[in-house]
Amino acid sequence: MRRFRYRFQPAASIIYDAKAPVVPEGNPVDSDRARKVLAFLADEGLVRTSQVIEPRPVSMANLRRVHTDDYLDSVTDPGTLEGIFGAPIDPQHIEDTLDMHRRMTGGTIQATRLALRTGRPAVNLGGGFHHASPDRGLGFCVYNDIAVAIRRLRARGFDAPVLVVDLDLHDGNGTRVVFADDPSVYTFSIHNTTWDDRPAIASTALAMGTAVEDETYLGALREVLPPVLIEQAPELVMYVAGTDVAADDTMGDWKITSDGMLARDRFVIEAVRNLAPGAAVAIVLGGGYGPKAWRYSARFLSWLMTGHALEPAEAAFHAMPRLAAMLRDPELTRTSAASDDWSLTADDLPGMTVASADNRVLGHFSPYGMELILDRTGILSELRARGFTSPVVSVSAEAGQAPTVRVYGDEAWSQLLIEFRVVRNHRLIPGLELLFVEWLLLQDPTATFSAERPRLPGQEHPGLGLLGQVAGLLVAMTDALGLAGVAFLPSNYYIAALSRQHLRFVDPTDQARFEALLEVLGDLSLAEASTALAEGRVIDSASGAPVRWEPAPMVVPRGEAIARRVEAPSYREALAEARLRWQFVLQPPSGDPPNA
Repeated sequence: MRRFRYRFQPAASIIYDAKAPVVPEGNPVDSDRARKVLAFLADEGLVRTSQVIEPRPVSMANLRRVHTDDYLDSVTDPGTLEGIFGAPIDPQHIEDTLDMHRRMTGGTIQATRLALRTGRPAVNLGGGFHHASPDRGLGFCVYNDIAVAIRRLRARGFDAPVLVVDLDLHDGNGTRVVFADDPSVYTFSIHNTTWDDRPAIASTALAMGTAVEDETYLGALREVLPPVLIEQAPELVMYVAGTDVAADDTMGDWKITSDGMLARDRFVIEAVRNLAPGAAVAIVLGGGYGPKAWRYSARFLSWLMTGHALEPAEAAFHAMPRLAAMLRDPELTRTSAASDDWSLTADDLPGMTVASADNRVLGHFSPYGMELILDRTGILSELRARGFTSPVVSVSAEAGQAPTVRVYGDEAWSQLLIEFRVVRNHRLIPGLELLFVEWLLLQDPTATFSAERPRLPGQEHPGLGLLGQVAGLLVAMTDALGLAGVAFLPSNYYIAALSRQHLRFVDPTDQARFEALLEVLGDLSLAEASTALAEGRVIDSASGAPVRWEPAPMVVPRGEAIARRVEAPSYREALAEARLRWQFVLQPPSGDPPNA
């Protein structure tokens, strides 16, 4: 289980505004994006919450270094803000909206200050308001935080060359306009369409059109950016790491894959390190729209801080354990939406069953409550966003079994998407009560297997891609009920491999055996690793026998008692001893035909 812990300082400074963001109604921004990224970084041990820096609101004096007084006066007018956000702003929310943008701008100032002072990258989990020009706000951007931060540095005597690398999908037009006559600030933007073609002394503005894919995008970046770095020799690089170039961005029109996104971010940072050594790097998130946008930033920052790109679980895995208090809501144990004569009945709730002692999940959550949980935690919203516009929740208990929760993608119940059954378990670890997952199925019956998404053992349909969110839900339920942890029996290697960041085997011998498998299979795809095991190509060095997958209990420790057990010296000693026992080798695929 890889966990990165930093004794003194994280590998990058993180600036985060903990105040609830103000997002106008209808705005496509995910208001939880920054929180999800920070939760992931904290959960992986990459940063401690005590080390996160809270931004200070930018002063009016610093705003005036970029924006005109007339414009700054105008932003308190609802009409001005409506033009910026494309939607009406409630007058009572104007001050909160402006305060948020001032904090975001202050966060970018903090990022430049810390990057120059410490020599480590500094990241503002927000900012990137690159469309705002001196006398106009545009495209959700009230103040140009990038320009304000640079002008503030200039006022304090920093006169070295600055390079702004803007890889948001949309043109960094506002920043380019601010520095159009300043040769000491080079603005570099690769985007889909140029918003403002006024000339600038030191600038690259490359418009690439629509439907751009990885090869074209990365090829252009690799060709154009290095000469700029060499020529400008910047001492400060501000990187707008927009994620709206991603293929699944809700506002984007490009087709950049997750791997393409990471390759882009890595290239920028490595090019700066190699071609402008010693340059300070300040990063802002820029654009990114929809519930998945946070993952690309999280993956990039995990690489930035460790040298390894950690795959972020869905936001819910990190956020839901913090929602245990919400799951203690008595509403979730009720049998229907109301308790008076106007209550909904089973006939009113398709797929729901009136709660009884036998069909309460874990003996606590009513069928109605389970639907509320799936709705409140965003899982049903995720399904709707994926095209399952009318998901239906069913909770039913068959004779002799615990209740099974099912979610269908349609009202005809023809598209089974999610199915799980959980019970309380006292026997797996004597003296501790666990939430044990007897069965979990996540599938997309509308998808097809392909070379990119090959069939894995036990799969009838491709996966749904919601493992992190459902796992997070189970963890939150565990916390809400005061159970010691979540446990399950991984039926295949790839299931354990997907879970390894947050679970470990109860028995140290099983943990050591699994780590030995990871050692020889970790560089393969899950499909390739599963094939190698099935073909008997993983060999036990001691016995010479093929290694087969042997399911054994894995657990997410939640209570102190179980955490002490898996961190105890006796566990670690047994693990170290078992590691000496398991030594595996991987044989190459045979060129002989089967059964030759």
